[in-house]
Amino acid sequence: MTSLPHAVNYSEFIPGLPENSRVVDVAVNPSNLQTLTSGGQAQFDFISRGFLIPDSIYISYLGTCASAGNAQIRGCPGYSSFSNLTVQVGSQTIDSQNSYNAVMTMLSNLTLSQSEKYGLQSAYGYGSSADNTTVGLEDLDGGLLVATTQEKSYAVPLNCVLSNAEKLLPMFAMPQVRVSLSMDSISNIFTSSVVPTAWTLSKMTLHYKIIDFGPEVENMVRSMGPILNIKSQSFAASSQTLTSGASGQQELVYNQRYASCKSVFALNGGSATSGNTFMDSVNLVPNATYQFMIAGVQYPQKPIDSAVRAQALMELKSAVGSVYDRNNSFSINSYEFSWDNVNAATTYKIPAKFIIGTSLEKLNSGSLLTGISTQNSPISYRINLPSGTTANSTITLIMNYDAIFEVDLVNNQVILRT
Repeated sequence: MTSLPHAVNYSEFIPGLPENSRVVDVAVNPSNLQTLTSGGQAQFDFISRGFLIPDSIYISYLGTCASAGNAQIRGCPGYSSFSNLTVQVGSQTIDSQNSYNAVMTMLSNLTLSQSEKYGLQSAYGYGSSADNTTVGLEDLDGGLLVATTQEKSYAVPLNCVLSNAEKLLPMFAMPQVRVSLSMDSISNIFTSSVVPTAWTLSKMTLHYKIIDFGPEVENMVRSMGPILNIKSQSFAASSQTLTSGASGQQELVYNQRYASCKSVFALNGGSATSGNTFMDSVNLVPNATYQFMIAGVQYPQKPIDSAVRAQALMELKSAVGSVYDRNNSFSINSYEFSWDNVNAATTYKIPAKFIIGTSLEKLNSGSLLTGISTQNSPISYRINLPSGTTANSTITLIMNYDAIFEVDLVNNQVILRT
């Protein structure tokens, strides 16, 4: 029997939304403070109504530096101030991302092309703060605050387990949801070239959208219960120090336990404080090789050889999605991928992006859980160094894992399965 091609199958008509549906644009300020400084934490509470549109969540704020002409912000400036993001549902913490600035700097380089960075520079904070300065390709990393005392605005999406949900989240059936952002130290946010005496975030606002379909739809959703399963994903990071003079085979163990790990990344941090330190990722020594060991299995099967950098880049692309995906864009040039020393003289706008990564998925599909489990064993990062390292390196392991919201529609409770 012949079937109609999708392009001419006019019977696939999608009716409109319920008549009384409406979208509510929500903008909330922190519930616990007006300005955020180093060591502080801003808390944002979501309203408990309607359905949360996951990909509508972003934060905006104003950053003010003092006594620091030409201060250099490391990484992706819009995220550089935040050392941790936490999501709480009720009294339970369901998502806690350490080194959030490093994770989001990495993701901005692995998911945005140069042209996308160019178009978003006013929001993400790339380039010089001087309005009369033309932004070139080498100005799409880090940020420069020209004036001695200066204000600059930022607005960036908040990647977390809420924003990565694959379906609308029924906030009306969930306990109070809170997102908290912790601010890093000034010495981690800025390079040592010029260090501000103060860096303050003000006018912080969390933006998101709620769609309200009305009580009839909410009752229909409740009738699907008692438990709703909603797939999402998130990232987790932990760090260790590889000491100066390390050579031969090194094995760093990370205790990250998840049921379905989709991909794994490693940032081999630099040591020069005039560069990007833990937000950089260098090849530790020339001709080093890298591999991950999980549950007795090596990923990838053949170690990533820094002498064959093209293969290392393609393996990294597989960690973000299909190597054939034309929408899977990087903003990493050959120079940024070539740094070969822990003491590499990187700068805020020419960072090291030799990121090690590989896919762990059994199959890149829409199935619920396609990754591998680390619940019964830690993760080992195997590094083979033909020569000794010249300085300490902060090695940050970043895991992308599947998560499933279990929403109890009877008791209005939520459990996150990871």
